[in-house]
Amino acid sequence: MSIRVRLLTVYLAIILAGFGGLALIAGRQISAGARVDFGGRLQNEVILVAQGLAAQIDTEQVDTSALDATLADYEARINAILTLHTLNAQFSDNGRPGGGREMMMGGRFRDQPELESALRGQVILSQRRDALNDEQFFTAAPVVVDQQLVAVLQLSVPVSSLGAVVTQRWLELGLLVALLTGVAALAAVWLARSIIRPLYALRDSALRLSKGDLAHRVQYNGKDEIGAVAQAFNNMAGQVQSMLDEQRAFASNTSHELRTPLTTIRLRSEALRYDEALDAETGKRYIAEIDDEINRMSALIDDLTVLSRFDAGRAELGSEQIDAGHFAASLQQRLQPQAQARHITLTLHASADLPVLRASLNHLTIVFRNLLENALKYTPDGGCVTWNLSAASGGLQSVIVDNGRGIAADQLPHLFERFYRADKARSRDIPGSGLGLSIVKSVVEAYGGSIRIESAGHGQGTTVTVFWPGS
Repeated sequence: MSIRVRLLTVYLAIILAGFGGLALIAGRQISAGARVDFGGRLQNEVILVAQGLAAQIDTEQVDTSALDATLADYEARINAILTLHTLNAQFSDNGRPGGGREMMMGGRFRDQPELESALRGQVILSQRRDALNDEQFFTAAPVVVDQQLVAVLQLSVPVSSLGAVVTQRWLELGLLVALLTGVAALAAVWLARSIIRPLYALRDSALRLSKGDLAHRVQYNGKDEIGAVAQAFNNMAGQVQSMLDEQRAFASNTSHELRTPLTTIRLRSEALRYDEALDAETGKRYIAEIDDEINRMSALIDDLTVLSRFDAGRAELGSEQIDAGHFAASLQQRLQPQAQARHITLTLHASADLPVLRASLNHLTIVFRNLLENALKYTPDGGCVTWNLSAASGGLQSVIVDNGRGIAADQLPHLFERFYRADKARSRDIPGSGLGLSIVKSVVEAYGGSIRIESAGHGQGTTVTVFWPGS
C-alpha cells in the first residue's frame, strides 16, 4: 500500500470517526432540545389562545357559535386540537366532535394532569394515549375573565409531529456533517498530495543521481520538514559530486606525480642498458637520478598511505606522553642544517609551562616537520622562520611565522586540497607533492586539534597556527 493510500485511509477514518461521533452526540442533544422546544411552543400557544378566548368571552352573554368559530380558526393556525372545558353552564353546549366545548364534571379530571394543573393556574406538558389509542402531547391553560376562572383550554397534538421536527433537524445535521466531511476529505487529499509530490521529486532526483547526473538538484523551496530533507539531499548530492571530482583530480594528480619519476627512471635505465658510448661519470649521475626518483616515489606512496588511513578512519592514534619542549628542540636541531644551508635563521621560542601531549611521536613529527619544511622552502635565502610554542586553554598552541613569499587571499581556501600548489609556476623548482598540508590537517583534526593559515599577500610572509589538545 502506497504512502498516499495509507495517509488518505488514516485521514478519512479519523474524519469519519470524529464527525460520526460528534454527529451522534449533537444529534442526541438536538433531539432532547427539540422535545423541550416543541413542548415550550405548545405551552406558549395554549396560553396565547386562552388569553384570546378570555377577551372574547362575556360571562353574562356568551355567543357560543362565535366561540366555536374562534376555536376552529385557532386549530387551523396552530395545527392542533383545542378543547374548551367550561365552568359555566350557559356555554356548555358542544357541537364539535374531537374539540370544542365540554362542561367540567365537578371541576376535576382523572388521568389528565394538565387539566388539574390548569385549574391551579399552572401550565404543564404531558404525554399519553387518547381515546383512539394514539400517542398524544397534552397541555392546558386557564381562561380567566375579570380575575375569575371560567374555563380551561386543552391543546393536543400527535407525538408524530415532534418526530417530524426531530427528523428535519437530523436531516439538517446530516447535510452539515456530509458537507464538512467532504471539505475535510478534500483537505486530506490536498495534504496527502502536498506531502507525496516532494517525495516523488526526491525519488526522481535520487534515480537521476544514481545514473550519474550529479548536477541535478531537488527544486523544493518549502520551509517545512520536507524542505529540510530536500536541502539535506541537495547538500548530499553536492558533497558526492565534490567527492567524486576530488577523487578524479586525486587519481589524475597521483598518476601525474608517479608518471614523471617513472619516465625519468625509464629514460635513464634505457640509457644505461643500451647506450654503449655512455661514460662512467654520466652513468653514475644517471644512477643517482634514478635513486632520487625512487626516493621521491617512495615518499609519495608513504604520504598517500598515511592520508588514506586518516581519511578512512583506520589510523591508530597514539597515546605516548610527549614533552612538547623537548620534542620541539629536537625537531629544530634536525632542521638546522637545512636552514643554515640557505642562511635562514630558524628560531624556537618555547614557554616553560608547555603541557604534555598525548599522541604518536611519528604523527606529531609529520605535522610539525611538514609545516617547518614548508616555511623553509618558501622563505628566500637569508630570511627567518620563528616557531613560537605556548600553553593554551586545554592544550598547546604552535605559531610558525616566516617572512617568505606569502600567499594570495584567493589561494588560502585551497591550501589543504590534495596536490594543490600555491605557486604552480615555480612548483618544479620547489620539491614536494602538494600532499603535505592535506596530511597535516587530517592528522591534527583526528586528534581533535585545529589548524589555520594566514597571509597578508605576496611577499608578506605566512603565519600557521596549530592548536593541539593536551593529555
